[in-house]
Amino acid sequence: DLAQPAIIKQTMECLKSNFSLRGILLESTELPAFADALRAATELPVWDSITCADFFISGYKDNPRFGIDDWQKEFDEEMKNDYAFGDNLTKKEQDALVTNTAQAKAAAKGKAKAKSKAMLKKLKKNAAKAKAPVLGVLRLDYNYPPAAGDIDCPGSFDYDVIFRMVPGLTFEMAQSGNMSYTVQQQFIGAIKWLESKGVCGI
Repeated sequence: DLAQPAIIKQTMECLKSNFSLRGILLESTELPAFADALRAATELPVWDSITCADFFISGYKDNPRFGIDDWQKEFDEEMKNDYAFGDNLTKKEQDALVTNTAQAKAAAKGKAKAKSKAMLKKLKKNAAKAKAPVLGVLRLDYNYPPAAGDIDCPGSFDYDVIFRMVPGLTFEMAQSGNMSYTVQQQFIGAIKWLESKGVCGI
């Protein structure tokens, strides 16, 4: 991987000319995968989109060390669904996508795992407990294979995440900061949909 050494090299050069820096903030949602390497190389704190999401979610989670115990359901380390591009959209919304969902889904891998008896027992035990916090993530109308550390990858989180695509919201449109009226309505609709699913933050 050529990216990680290059990122570390550029960061170290930046620190040499800016020796008063005391922390690093990664702006891009594709950079968290390199956060650990930067922490190891610079011995500085590194924040990114994932640590920000973790901090927010922590305010909703049970503290296992003290206080009231066992009042909240635990994350079972399985996403509510195996998210694939275009999931959580109606047929009409999928037709409005810029990216071809059929090709994207054909490229997707993985199947939902069957729940064991132990898992069912755990679910029954958790039924009476408060719901564990769930994060909502809005996705661009763009498909790529996200790696661990990317905000679009379920494996980047140790809590449940619900993804929602915004039809028509392309990478270029997001960069420009200007949405068309149609996409703006889709954006608002996606937020309302995630709120209806009970997410604690988006």
